[in-house]
Amino acid sequence: MPRLPIPTDSDGFSEETRSAIRHIKATRKTMPPPSSYLTYAGAAGARLSDLVEHLRYHTSLTDAESELAICTAVRSANAAYIWNAHVKLGLAAGTREEAIYAVDTYGPLDDLTEDEALIIQFGRELLEAPAVSDETYNAVLTRYSEKGLMELTALMSVYMMNATVLRVMQHPAPSDARPLTPR
Repeated sequence: MPRLPIPTDSDGFSEETRSAIRHIKATRKTMPPPSSYLTYAGAAGARLSDLVEHLRYHTSLTDAESELAICTAVRSANAAYIWNAHVKLGLAAGTREEAIYAVDTYGPLDDLTEDEALIIQFGRELLEAPAVSDETYNAVLTRYSEKGLMELTALMSVYMMNATVLRVMQHPAPSDARPLTPR
């Protein structure tokens, strides 16, 4: 059970929270839990929702690349709720099961496409290592340009933020969720 209820546009919540909820409902098809919880901080929830919307749907990355990057980030954070949702979205967008498996199990990247291996390696270094190596940085820059490099960085980072919001709220994954492989 989450520590706080997901806010709604009702009298039980502040006008600032309700305004942020109305913004999210007007600009997105759903009320994702991370943005919903962040509406307790007013406009921060609306701004997070807008940033996620932009980074998921309005970048130079393909949908499959974006979803693989998201899965890499949320796996790093052990965010089961987000993992479950984005594995499904990734597979529907064309992310290969082999790439999802490598992310989930922290497996080798040798049998993946160059792009899959590069996104996963970049995410592992960005989110779990002390630094991104020059080799990985240069490979991402060469493949995706400055724009794509920053889009990958921002996309993975915002999903780490989403994961921390859900972690503090103790927001559970659905009972039928695809489980994360234990580390």
